[in-house]
Amino acid sequence: MKDSAETVRYWPHILLLWLMGLLAAAQLGKMSALLPLLREDLGISLVAAGWLASLLEAGGAGLGLAAGLLIGRLGNRSGLGFGLLLLAGAGLAEALAQDLAALVVLRLVEAAGYVLIVIAAPSMIAVIAPPSARGPAFALWSTFVPAGLALGVAATGSALAWMTRGEIFLGWGLLVAAVAAGWFGLPRGQRPPTVRLALPGLRVWLLTAGFGCFTVGEVGMLAMLPTFLIEEMGLASGAAGALAGAASLATMVGSFAAGWALIRRSGRNSVLLLSAIGLLAAAAFTLPIFLAPGLSFGLPPVLLAGVGAVAANAFVGLYPAVVFARLPDLVSGPAGIASANGVITQFGAGGALIGPPLAGFVAASFGWGTVSPVLAGCFIAAFALTLWAEARNS
Repeated sequence: MKDSAETVRYWPHILLLWLMGLLAAAQLGKMSALLPLLREDLGISLVAAGWLASLLEAGGAGLGLAAGLLIGRLGNRSGLGFGLLLLAGAGLAEALAQDLAALVVLRLVEAAGYVLIVIAAPSMIAVIAPPSARGPAFALWSTFVPAGLALGVAATGSALAWMTRGEIFLGWGLLVAAVAAGWFGLPRGQRPPTVRLALPGLRVWLLTAGFGCFTVGEVGMLAMLPTFLIEEMGLASGAAGALAGAASLATMVGSFAAGWALIRRSGRNSVLLLSAIGLLAAAAFTLPIFLAPGLSFGLPPVLLAGVGAVAANAFVGLYPAVVFARLPDLVSGPAGIASANGVITQFGAGGALIGPPLAGFVAASFGWGTVSPVLAGCFIAAFALTLWAEARNS
Protein backbone atom coordinates (compact mmCIF):
# COMPACT_ATOMS: atom_id res chain seq x y z
CA MET A 1 0.00 0.00 0.00
CA LYS A 2 2.80 2.38 0.83
CA ASP A 3 4.49 1.74 -2.55
CA SER A 4 1.18 2.34 -4.34
CA ALA A 5 0.66 5.61 -2.48
CA GLU A 6 4.16 6.76 -3.42
CA THR A 7 3.43 5.93 -7.07
CA VAL A 8 0.35 8.16 -7.11
CA ARG A 9 2.19 10.90 -5.23
CA TYR A 10 5.14 11.09 -7.62
CA TRP A 11 3.44 10.63 -11.00
CA PRO A 12 2.82 14.38 -11.38
CA HIS A 13 6.57 14.93 -10.94
CA ILE A 14 7.36 12.17 -13.46
CA LEU A 15 4.95 13.68 -16.00
CA LEU A 16 6.48 17.13 -15.48
CA LEU A 17 10.00 15.77 -16.05
CA TRP A 18 8.81 14.04 -19.23
CA LEU A 19 7.23 17.29 -20.42
CA MET A 20 10.51 19.11 -19.86
CA GLY A 21 12.32 16.50 -21.94
CA LEU A 22 9.64 16.67 -24.63
CA LEU A 23 10.02 20.47 -24.93
CA ALA A 24 13.81 20.09 -25.10
CA ALA A 25 13.44 17.61 -27.98
CA ALA A 26 10.89 19.90 -29.64
CA GLN A 27 13.73 22.35 -30.26
CA LEU A 28 15.10 19.81 -32.77
CA GLY A 29 11.86 19.90 -34.74
CA LYS A 30 11.49 23.64 -34.33
CA MET A 31 14.68 24.39 -36.21
CA SER A 32 14.04 21.74 -38.86
CA ALA A 33 10.69 23.34 -39.73
CA LEU A 34 12.25 26.82 -39.83
CA LEU A 35 15.18 25.93 -42.11
CA PRO A 36 13.54 26.91 -45.44
CA LEU A 37 12.56 30.31 -44.02
CA LEU A 38 16.00 30.83 -42.44
CA ARG A 39 17.72 30.02 -45.74
CA GLU A 40 15.55 32.59 -47.49
CA ASP A 41 15.84 35.31 -44.82
CA LEU A 42 19.54 34.95 -44.02
CA GLY A 43 20.84 33.57 -47.33
CA ILE A 44 22.57 30.61 -45.66
CA SER A 45 23.71 27.47 -47.47
CA LEU A 46 22.10 24.05 -47.20
CA VAL A 47 25.14 22.80 -45.27
CA ALA A 48 24.92 25.66 -42.75
CA ALA A 49 21.19 25.02 -42.38
CA GLY A 50 21.89 21.36 -41.67
CA TRP A 51 24.37 22.28 -38.95
CA LEU A 52 21.82 24.56 -37.31
CA ALA A 53 19.41 21.64 -37.11
CA SER A 54 21.95 19.12 -35.81
CA LEU A 55 23.83 21.20 -33.24
CA LEU A 56 21.64 19.94 -30.41
CA GLU A 57 22.62 16.33 -31.10
CA ALA A 58 26.25 17.34 -31.67
CA GLY A 59 26.31 18.76 -28.15
CA GLY A 60 25.08 15.47 -26.72
CA ALA A 61 27.57 13.46 -28.75
CA GLY A 62 30.50 15.53 -27.55
CA LEU A 63 29.54 16.47 -24.01
CA GLY A 64 27.30 13.69 -22.69
CA LEU A 65 29.73 12.07 -20.25
CA ALA A 66 31.19 15.41 -19.10
CA ALA A 67 27.69 16.75 -18.46
CA GLY A 68 26.76 13.57 -16.58
CA LEU A 69 29.80 13.89 -14.31
CA LEU A 70 29.01 17.57 -13.73
CA ILE A 71 25.41 16.77 -12.79
CA GLY A 72 26.72 14.03 -10.49
CA ARG A 73 28.51 16.77 -8.53
CA LEU A 74 25.87 19.50 -8.75
CA GLY A 75 22.90 17.24 -8.12
CA ASN A 76 20.11 16.27 -10.53
CA ARG A 77 17.77 19.06 -9.51
CA SER A 78 20.41 21.79 -9.88
CA GLY A 79 21.58 20.39 -13.22
CA LEU A 80 18.01 20.34 -14.49
CA GLY A 81 17.48 23.93 -13.35
CA PHE A 82 20.58 25.16 -15.19
CA GLY A 83 19.51 23.26 -18.30
CA LEU A 84 16.02 24.80 -18.30
CA LEU A 85 17.49 28.26 -17.76
CA LEU A 86 19.84 27.87 -20.73
CA LEU A 87 17.15 26.43 -22.99
CA ALA A 88 14.58 29.12 -22.20
CA GLY A 89 17.11 31.97 -22.31
CA ALA A 90 18.54 30.89 -25.66
CA GLY A 91 15.06 30.43 -27.12
CA LEU A 92 14.02 33.93 -26.08
CA ALA A 93 17.26 35.45 -27.40
CA GLU A 94 16.82 33.70 -30.78
CA ALA A 95 13.84 35.97 -31.36
CA LEU A 96 16.31 38.87 -31.62
CA ALA A 97 19.00 37.10 -33.68
CA GLN A 98 19.60 38.76 -37.04
CA ASP A 99 22.45 36.72 -38.55
CA LEU A 100 23.83 33.21 -38.78
CA ALA A 101 26.65 33.78 -36.26
CA ALA A 102 24.19 34.82 -33.54
CA LEU A 103 21.95 31.84 -34.24
CA VAL A 104 24.90 29.42 -34.08
CA VAL A 105 26.02 30.79 -30.70
CA LEU A 106 22.48 30.63 -29.31
CA ARG A 107 21.99 27.15 -30.74
CA LEU A 108 25.12 26.02 -28.88
CA VAL A 109 23.66 27.44 -25.66
CA GLU A 110 20.45 25.55 -26.41
CA ALA A 111 22.52 22.40 -26.97
CA ALA A 112 24.11 22.78 -23.52
CA GLY A 113 20.66 23.18 -21.96
CA TYR A 114 19.33 20.21 -23.90
CA VAL A 115 22.14 17.94 -22.72
CA LEU A 116 21.69 18.92 -19.07
CA ILE A 117 17.93 18.34 -19.24
CA VAL A 118 18.03 14.94 -20.95
CA ILE A 119 20.60 13.67 -18.43
CA ALA A 120 19.19 15.21 -15.24
CA ALA A 121 15.50 14.46 -15.88
CA PRO A 122 15.80 10.65 -16.19
CA SER A 123 18.25 10.67 -13.30
CA MET A 124 15.58 12.37 -11.18
CA ILE A 125 12.97 9.86 -12.35
CA ALA A 126 15.24 7.03 -11.20
CA VAL A 127 15.47 8.61 -7.74
CA ILE A 128 11.87 9.69 -7.13
CA ALA A 129 9.96 6.84 -8.80
CA PRO A 130 9.18 3.91 -6.48
CA PRO A 131 9.97 0.43 -7.86
CA SER A 132 6.40 -0.20 -9.02
CA ALA A 133 6.47 2.99 -11.14
CA ARG A 134 9.96 2.70 -12.61
CA GLY A 135 9.07 0.55 -15.63
CA PRO A 136 6.17 2.65 -16.93
CA ALA A 137 7.97 5.88 -15.97
CA PHE A 138 10.96 5.05 -18.14
CA ALA A 139 8.72 3.74 -20.91
CA LEU A 140 7.12 7.18 -20.95
CA TRP A 141 10.50 8.92 -20.80
CA SER A 142 11.82 6.93 -23.76
CA THR A 143 9.15 8.56 -25.98
CA PHE A 144 10.34 12.13 -25.39
CA VAL A 145 12.43 12.38 -28.58
CA PRO A 146 9.90 11.13 -31.18
CA ALA A 147 7.04 12.92 -29.44
CA GLY A 148 9.01 16.14 -29.01
CA LEU A 149 10.35 16.06 -32.57
CA ALA A 150 6.83 15.58 -33.95
CA LEU A 151 5.50 18.40 -31.75
CA GLY A 152 8.28 20.79 -32.80
CA VAL A 153 7.81 20.17 -36.51
CA ALA A 154 3.99 20.22 -36.43
CA ALA A 155 3.59 23.27 -34.17
CA THR A 156 6.26 25.33 -35.92
CA GLY A 157 5.06 24.35 -39.39
CA SER A 158 1.51 25.40 -38.50
CA ALA A 159 2.66 28.66 -36.93
CA LEU A 160 4.60 29.69 -40.05
CA ALA A 161 1.29 30.57 -41.72
CA TRP A 162 0.50 33.37 -39.26
CA MET A 163 3.62 34.19 -37.23
CA THR A 164 7.02 35.66 -38.09
CA ARG A 165 10.27 33.83 -37.41
CA GLY A 166 10.98 36.02 -34.37
CA GLU A 167 7.50 35.45 -32.96
CA ILE A 168 7.91 31.68 -33.30
CA PHE A 169 11.24 31.74 -31.47
CA LEU A 170 9.68 33.95 -28.78
CA GLY A 171 6.70 31.62 -28.42
CA TRP A 172 8.90 28.57 -27.88
CA GLY A 173 11.08 30.43 -25.40
CA LEU A 174 8.05 31.54 -23.38
CA LEU A 175 6.60 28.01 -23.42
CA VAL A 176 9.85 26.52 -22.09
CA ALA A 177 10.02 29.26 -19.43
CA ALA A 178 6.44 28.54 -18.34
CA VAL A 179 7.09 24.81 -17.95
CA ALA A 180 10.44 25.52 -16.27
CA ALA A 181 8.53 27.25 -13.47
CA GLY A 182 7.43 23.77 -12.39
CA TRP A 183 11.05 23.11 -11.37
CA PHE A 184 10.40 24.89 -8.06
CA GLY A 185 7.87 22.20 -7.13
CA LEU A 186 10.17 19.25 -7.77
CA PRO A 187 11.42 17.37 -4.69
CA ARG A 188 14.82 18.27 -3.31
CA GLY A 189 17.39 15.50 -3.01
CA GLN A 190 20.33 15.14 -0.71
CA ARG A 191 23.30 17.38 -1.37
CA PRO A 192 25.74 15.40 -3.54
CA PRO A 193 29.41 14.89 -2.73
CA THR A 194 31.54 17.83 -3.86
CA VAL A 195 34.63 15.94 -5.01
CA ARG A 196 33.55 12.45 -6.04
CA LEU A 197 33.36 11.61 -9.73
CA ALA A 198 31.29 8.47 -10.35
CA LEU A 199 32.67 6.96 -13.56
CA PRO A 200 30.42 4.23 -15.02
CA GLY A 201 31.46 0.59 -14.86
CA LEU A 202 31.98 -1.73 -17.83
CA ARG A 203 28.39 -3.05 -17.77
CA VAL A 204 27.08 0.49 -18.25
CA TRP A 205 29.49 1.10 -21.14
CA LEU A 206 28.44 -2.14 -22.84
CA LEU A 207 24.71 -1.49 -22.42
CA THR A 208 24.95 2.12 -23.60
CA ALA A 209 27.17 1.12 -26.54
CA GLY A 210 24.33 -1.21 -27.50
CA PHE A 211 21.99 1.76 -27.26
CA GLY A 212 24.31 3.66 -29.61
CA CYS A 213 24.14 0.82 -32.17
CA PHE A 214 20.35 0.85 -31.87
CA THR A 215 20.31 4.61 -32.52
CA VAL A 216 22.53 4.26 -35.61
CA GLY A 217 20.06 1.77 -37.09
CA GLU A 218 16.88 3.56 -35.97
CA VAL A 219 17.80 7.10 -36.99
CA GLY A 220 19.54 5.91 -40.16
CA MET A 221 16.36 4.11 -41.21
CA LEU A 222 14.00 6.99 -40.46
CA ALA A 223 16.27 9.63 -42.01
CA MET A 224 16.72 7.79 -45.33
CA LEU A 225 13.22 6.33 -45.63
CA PRO A 226 11.56 9.39 -47.27
CA THR A 227 14.35 9.74 -49.84
CA PHE A 228 14.12 6.03 -50.67
CA LEU A 229 10.33 6.14 -51.03
CA ILE A 230 10.51 9.18 -53.33
CA GLU A 231 13.50 8.19 -55.48
CA GLU A 232 13.01 4.43 -55.72
CA MET A 233 9.27 4.01 -55.20
CA GLY A 234 8.01 7.16 -56.94
CA LEU A 235 5.99 8.28 -53.93
CA ALA A 236 5.02 11.94 -53.56
CA SER A 237 6.95 13.85 -50.91
CA GLY A 238 3.87 14.34 -48.74
CA ALA A 239 3.02 10.64 -48.74
CA ALA A 240 6.63 9.67 -48.08
CA GLY A 241 6.83 12.07 -45.14
CA ALA A 242 3.56 10.77 -43.71
CA LEU A 243 4.75 7.17 -43.92
CA ALA A 244 8.06 8.03 -42.26
CA GLY A 245 6.16 9.91 -39.54
CA ALA A 246 3.90 6.91 -38.91
CA ALA A 247 6.96 4.68 -38.61
CA SER A 248 8.55 7.07 -36.12
CA LEU A 249 5.44 7.27 -33.95
CA ALA A 250 5.17 3.46 -34.00
CA THR A 251 8.15 3.35 -31.63
CA MET A 252 5.86 4.70 -28.92
CA VAL A 253 3.74 1.53 -29.18
CA GLY A 254 6.78 -0.56 -28.32
CA SER A 255 7.80 1.78 -25.51
CA PHE A 256 4.44 1.59 -23.78
CA ALA A 257 4.30 -2.17 -24.29
CA ALA A 258 7.69 -2.41 -22.56
CA GLY A 259 6.38 -0.29 -19.69
CA TRP A 260 3.41 -2.62 -19.24
CA ALA A 261 5.70 -5.66 -19.31
CA LEU A 262 8.09 -4.13 -16.77
CA ILE A 263 5.22 -3.55 -14.34
CA ARG A 264 4.64 -7.32 -14.28
CA ARG A 265 8.29 -8.36 -14.07
CA SER A 266 11.65 -6.59 -14.17
CA GLY A 267 15.27 -7.63 -13.81
CA ARG A 268 17.91 -9.32 -15.91
CA ASN A 269 15.71 -11.98 -17.54
CA SER A 270 13.07 -9.46 -18.55
CA VAL A 271 15.72 -7.16 -20.01
CA LEU A 272 17.12 -9.96 -22.15
CA LEU A 273 13.69 -11.19 -23.27
CA LEU A 274 12.35 -7.76 -24.23
CA SER A 275 15.64 -6.80 -25.89
CA ALA A 276 15.65 -10.02 -27.91
CA ILE A 277 12.04 -9.57 -29.04
CA GLY A 278 12.48 -5.90 -29.89
CA LEU A 279 15.88 -5.92 -31.59
CA LEU A 280 15.76 -9.25 -33.41
CA ALA A 281 12.21 -8.70 -34.70
CA ALA A 282 13.22 -5.19 -35.80
CA ALA A 283 16.22 -6.63 -37.65
CA ALA A 284 13.93 -9.09 -39.45
CA PHE A 285 11.37 -6.43 -40.43
CA THR A 286 14.12 -4.03 -41.54
CA LEU A 287 15.33 -6.43 -44.25
CA PRO A 288 12.37 -6.02 -46.64
CA ILE A 289 12.25 -2.20 -46.36
CA PHE A 290 15.03 -1.19 -48.73
CA LEU A 291 14.95 -4.55 -50.57
CA ALA A 292 11.23 -4.17 -51.38
CA PRO A 293 11.64 -3.36 -55.12
CA GLY A 294 13.30 -6.75 -55.69
CA LEU A 295 11.02 -8.85 -53.48
CA SER A 296 7.71 -10.48 -54.31
CA PHE A 297 5.49 -11.54 -51.42
CA GLY A 298 2.20 -10.76 -53.10
CA LEU A 299 2.31 -7.16 -51.85
CA PRO A 300 3.05 -3.95 -53.76
CA PRO A 301 6.65 -2.87 -53.01
CA VAL A 302 5.49 0.40 -51.41
CA LEU A 303 3.17 -1.46 -49.06
CA LEU A 304 5.88 -4.01 -48.24
CA ALA A 305 8.36 -1.25 -47.38
CA GLY A 306 5.77 0.65 -45.36
CA VAL A 307 4.65 -2.39 -43.35
CA GLY A 308 8.27 -3.30 -42.70
CA ALA A 309 9.13 0.21 -41.48
CA VAL A 310 6.14 0.50 -39.15
CA ALA A 311 6.59 -3.02 -37.75
CA ALA A 312 10.35 -2.61 -37.29
CA ASN A 313 9.87 0.63 -35.36
CA ALA A 314 7.03 -0.78 -33.24
CA PHE A 315 9.20 -3.71 -32.14
CA VAL A 316 12.42 -1.73 -31.68
CA GLY A 317 10.52 0.70 -29.43
CA LEU A 318 10.71 -1.96 -26.72
CA TYR A 319 14.45 -1.48 -26.42
CA PRO A 320 15.02 2.14 -25.27
CA ALA A 321 12.41 1.78 -22.52
CA VAL A 322 14.21 -1.33 -21.25
CA VAL A 323 17.63 0.36 -21.33
CA PHE A 324 16.51 3.46 -19.42
CA ALA A 325 14.75 1.29 -16.83
CA ARG A 326 17.77 -1.01 -16.44
CA LEU A 327 20.51 1.62 -16.05
CA PRO A 328 19.72 2.55 -12.41
CA ASP A 329 20.15 -1.13 -11.45
CA LEU A 330 23.75 -1.12 -12.75
CA VAL A 331 25.02 1.87 -10.73
CA SER A 332 25.10 3.03 -7.13
CA GLY A 333 23.77 6.38 -5.94
CA PRO A 334 22.48 9.48 -7.74
CA ALA A 335 25.96 10.47 -8.97
CA GLY A 336 26.33 7.10 -10.68
CA ILE A 337 22.91 7.44 -12.30
CA ALA A 338 23.79 10.88 -13.67
CA SER A 339 27.07 9.71 -15.20
CA ALA A 340 25.36 6.64 -16.70
CA ASN A 341 22.69 8.85 -18.27
CA GLY A 342 25.51 11.04 -19.57
CA VAL A 343 27.08 8.06 -21.31
CA ILE A 344 23.78 6.94 -22.83
CA THR A 345 23.18 10.51 -24.06
CA GLN A 346 26.63 10.54 -25.64
CA PHE A 347 26.15 7.20 -27.40
CA GLY A 348 22.58 8.02 -28.42
CA ALA A 349 23.44 11.42 -29.87
CA GLY A 350 26.54 9.98 -31.55
CA GLY A 351 24.41 7.29 -33.16
CA ALA A 352 21.93 9.91 -34.36
CA LEU A 353 24.79 11.78 -36.03
CA ILE A 354 26.36 8.67 -37.59
CA GLY A 355 23.19 6.86 -38.74
CA PRO A 356 21.97 9.07 -41.61
CA PRO A 357 25.37 9.64 -43.31
CA LEU A 358 26.23 5.95 -42.88
CA ALA A 359 22.98 4.83 -44.53
CA GLY A 360 23.46 7.46 -47.26
CA PHE A 361 27.02 6.32 -47.94
CA VAL A 362 25.99 2.67 -48.17
CA ALA A 363 23.10 3.51 -50.52
CA ALA A 364 25.27 5.68 -52.77
CA SER A 365 28.18 3.23 -52.86
CA PHE A 366 26.47 -0.17 -53.01
CA GLY A 367 22.80 0.48 -53.77
CA TRP A 368 19.67 0.83 -51.67
CA GLY A 369 19.32 -2.92 -51.19
CA THR A 370 22.46 -3.05 -49.06
CA VAL A 371 21.09 -0.52 -46.57
CA SER A 372 18.69 -3.09 -45.08
CA PRO A 373 21.30 -5.66 -43.95
CA VAL A 374 23.58 -2.90 -42.62
CA LEU A 375 20.82 -1.42 -40.45
CA ALA A 376 19.62 -4.87 -39.40
CA GLY A 377 23.21 -5.58 -38.37
CA CYS A 378 23.14 -2.52 -36.10
CA PHE A 379 20.14 -3.95 -34.23
CA ILE A 380 21.81 -7.35 -33.91
CA ALA A 381 24.99 -5.66 -32.61
CA ALA A 382 22.87 -3.80 -30.05
CA PHE A 383 21.46 -7.11 -28.79
CA ALA A 384 24.92 -8.71 -28.65
CA LEU A 385 26.24 -5.84 -26.51
CA THR A 386 23.18 -6.01 -24.24
CA LEU A 387 23.72 -9.75 -23.84
CA TRP A 388 27.38 -9.14 -23.00
CA ALA A 389 26.47 -6.47 -20.43
CA GLU A 390 23.99 -8.78 -18.70
CA ALA A 391 26.41 -11.73 -18.78
CA ARG A 392 28.95 -9.85 -16.63
CA ASN A 393 28.70 -9.95 -12.85
CA SER A 394 30.00 -6.37 -12.35
